[in-house]
Amino acid sequence: MGFTDIAAALVPVAALIAVGFGLRRTPLFRSEDFWAGAEKLAYFVLLPTLLFRNIAAVDVSRFDLGPLALALVLSTLAVGAVLCLLHRVLAADAAAFTSVFQGGIRFNTYIGLSLSAALVAGDGLVLAAIVGAILVPLVNVASSLVFELFLVDKHSWLSLVRTVVLNPLVLGCLLGALVNVLPIGIPGLALEVLDPLAAAALPIGLLCVGAGLRPIAVGVHARGIAVAAAVKLLLLPAATVALLLALGVSGDAARVGLVFQAIATAPSAYVMARQLGGNAQLMAAIIGVQTLASMATLPLVLGVGFRLLG
Repeated sequence: MGFTDIAAALVPVAALIAVGFGLRRTPLFRSEDFWAGAEKLAYFVLLPTLLFRNIAAVDVSRFDLGPLALALVLSTLAVGAVLCLLHRVLAADAAAFTSVFQGGIRFNTYIGLSLSAALVAGDGLVLAAIVGAILVPLVNVASSLVFELFLVDKHSWLSLVRTVVLNPLVLGCLLGALVNVLPIGIPGLALEVLDPLAAAALPIGLLCVGAGLRPIAVGVHARGIAVAAAVKLLLLPAATVALLLALGVSGDAARVGLVFQAIATAPSAYVMARQLGGNAQLMAAIIGVQTLASMATLPLVLGVGFRLLG
């Protein structure tokens, strides 16, 4: 798959984000309550349903998931460890560092699922759900631990565990995996309800991503924004490709894994920064800059990565 094909696959994703951005600024859709409700619907209902639906139905025996999971976990942990070791250099203070850290390892699930479905025919969405099941708990645990270690306002370990376990995306993945391993299946009537909900997840989610983009104050936070963008859009994908190659992971599974590691960070990182005492203004700027910059970096990063991964 060439650069042109990847750029073409980005167009619908970018267009839906742009539509959401534009709608948010029209009188009819300017209401904060409307978009807050849409975000909750997408995050707590639609996206968990999509993950559950795909993980519950997939025949995991068709994929060699061990090396894929190992490559994704090791690359994320390695980049996260480097960020922690260099935290004094990379950010002005602890609150700013938590935002840089989240910006360096978290990913926008809506964009990851949409791009995987567009770029990898057949199993793209299924593999994306599996990759999400691997990475969603990991990045949530890592981000929660960084808040615990670097901020003065400590939270109990029980609180942190509750934050991760009750994450709706984690729950969707876990329930899907449970149904997958149990000999029960999903009744046909239930599928008639789940499938429309799952189909609505990506378009509504991408509209919410666009609506959630905030004005970017680059000057005040230039260092943190630049570091987070370089790490998330270039360093983490490079580390992922190296480990995928080292562990012999190739083909569609490797491509989907790379997509998730190369896309912009998640809007939910802003919510975590605001709730746990991070630098929410910097986090908002990181999300905005990465979302825009990734539209330029993805054709190059994925084009080179896909060729290397076969």
